[in-house]
Amino acid sequence: MPTSFVLDAAARAALFTDARSNTHFDDQPVDVETIREVWELVKWGPTGNNTVPMRLAIAQSDEARAAVIDNALPGNRPKLERAPLLLVAARDERFHDSIPSLGGSESAAARLDEDPVRRERMSHTGTMLQAGYFIIGLRAAGLAVRPYGGFDKAGMDAALLSGTSWRSEVLFGVGYPHPEDHGAGERQGRMSADQAVTVL
Repeated sequence: MPTSFVLDAAARAALFTDARSNTHFDDQPVDVETIREVWELVKWGPTGNNTVPMRLAIAQSDEARAAVIDNALPGNRPKLERAPLLLVAARDERFHDSIPSLGGSESAAARLDEDPVRRERMSHTGTMLQAGYFIIGLRAAGLAVRPYGGFDKAGMDAALLSGTSWRSEVLFGVGYPHPEDHGAGERQGRMSADQAVTVL
């Protein structure tokens, strides 16, 4: 349904220009229910064939937190330790099983079942798209978030996702923003649209 709705400048700033990739957070804990609410908000963002391949593992226990931190690259471990809540965004290798319940056809699910290469590609690209929507959703909920790609995926899968069809893709350190942390987004000489956008 067409809409003329546009976010105002304050909302755009909160989601994009003022938001930061934080490594320090306020002491306030993050309620798991808030993460569930964000997921419900962003899960229908567009992906290939309108599939939903991303899964979230919330590392709430001490053991799960330790597994996330231990499998991260050494330089990322202190940053992850400071985050009140750690999340693992994973792609589901069996995401196509849910296609019929999402409004797709049995035949589409069957075709993907027979094509593991295409299925892996779709699960990866769809999950990365959903991870982007998820970051915006967390910011919209007043949270700060830092994504991490530097970790041992095989080790993470063995530690937290063993026996499932989930495969880790991105880590998130999540918390409420610390007033003195300007985050990694505060840098000089940001790339302009003239440098990054071309019309073909």
